Amino acid sequence: MSTNNFFTSDLYRIHNIVQSSMLNYPKEIIIATLRDFFSKDSYYHFSKDQWGFANTTDHTDLPPGADLPYGPVANPDLNPSSLLSTRVFIGENYRYDGIHYPAILVKSGSSKYNPLSINREKGGIQYEEILFEDGYGNKTLIRRPAYFITAGIWDTSINIDIMTRSLRARDDLAELIGICLTDITFESLVDVGIVVKPISIGAPSESDDRNDKLFRQTISCDIRTEWRREIPVGNLIDSIFFAVTFQNLESPNSPSPQNLNIYTDVSVTDLLLNL
Repeated sequence: MSTNNFFTSDLYRIHNIVQSSMLNYPKEIIIATLRDFFSKDSYYHFSKDQWGFANTTDHTDLPPGADLPYGPVANPDLNPSSLLSTRVFIGENYRYDGIHYPAILVKSGSSKYNPLSINREKGGIQYEEILFEDGYGNKTLIRRPAYFITAGIWDTSINIDIMTRSLRARDDLAELIGICLTDITFESLVDVGIVVKPISIGAPSESDDRNDKLFRQTISCDIRTEWRREIPVGNLIDSIFFAVTFQNLESPNSPSPQNLNIYTDVSVTDLLLNL
């Protein structure tokens, strides 16, 4: 799974924001998940070009029947990818306005912030381990605070519009998307920070589209994501006080020798200069 989501604003770096998956990131992940899911199907097959877009063919100046692989009207020079073209469009809503059918259009809905705690997890501290070695070769791992953490939850809704030319295709796609997000890809979405809550499928509808019918159905998917800030401790602490005691680990209750206790005060500036 891959997306084109990345931070473009400097404000994320300035304010130490490491995660803020409210709108853009979940939408891109859902699109990528559905594309990977349907790329394994032979009937509702999704195919992408070298740029990651749906591999739709160019029908300009082609005679009727040019999409056939063989025959008197087939033209492999003008339409070389007819056998590899996508059979379903999956992408962001309004990207092509559903010109290619069947189409699965994904768009973000409403979002709401829910706190993890009253203080937004402000008391959380993330530690890191450093290896300490004295002049006699004694080594020990020391845990020191690395980041102050603040975090919260985003409850967001994702709307998936299904647009087809046939009733069967609309019903099939609605069922496949439902089981895909509910069970098949549930764990993989959790691994990337998206929890899918119960989804709901709206009532089907149909409308006139030129000389044909267009059948629609909307799937509302409620998801839960997080935002997280990791503020480096080095930005707020001038020095770190270390106290190391050497003791026989096989006998935890044995007294520690006083002459092997080490106390030192290391400034953050000196520590960075020695890196």
